[in-house]
Amino acid sequence: MKLVELALESVRILKDAGEAGIKSDILAQRLNTPKRRVYDVIAVLKALGQVDTSRKFDGTTIVWIDHSKDFIPKQNHEELRVRLNQESEERKQFQVQVAELKEQLRITKSKLRRDVQAIEMANKTEFLTTQLRVRALSSNGIKKVEHSGIEVLIETHESGMVVDPTELEVDENAALLKNLQRI
Repeated sequence: MKLVELALESVRILKDAGEAGIKSDILAQRLNTPKRRVYDVIAVLKALGQVDTSRKFDGTTIVWIDHSKDFIPKQNHEELRVRLNQESEERKQFQVQVAELKEQLRITKSKLRRDVQAIEMANKTEFLTTQLRVRALSSNGIKKVEHSGIEVLIETHESGMVVDPTELEVDENAALLKNLQRI
């Protein structure tokens, strides 16, 4: 038997033996060849990572390593690839939809801020203005003013305040005259 034929038959016998494997001397008997030729074939298969050997007192056991579980069939691979591409396209479409909805929400919020009327609720009033003037009702005046850049806290010595939301127009000439008078 030629070495190539011996190797092919060895692979078939090893695959048939399964996870239990086969003893080297039994393999040599089934192949009807000397052990040294079997060891040549096994050495090459071991170098390729196709078999595993274990030596014990009763001889060497050879086990075929099944690499087929590490791979998926080509048809399954193609199906998964197509499905991945479809889901990637769907994801891109969803991202576009999310961006469009965010823009619509931003526009709606902007319109809502512009169009909202003053609403009284639980002692709070919203004013559609960019200016507020606050005056203390008592002659003691305002005690403290703090601001965070978002909110202003105004505290008076006695209760009672007047809030005027009317906007004053700035007279640029008056501001210029005031600055000139300082000089």
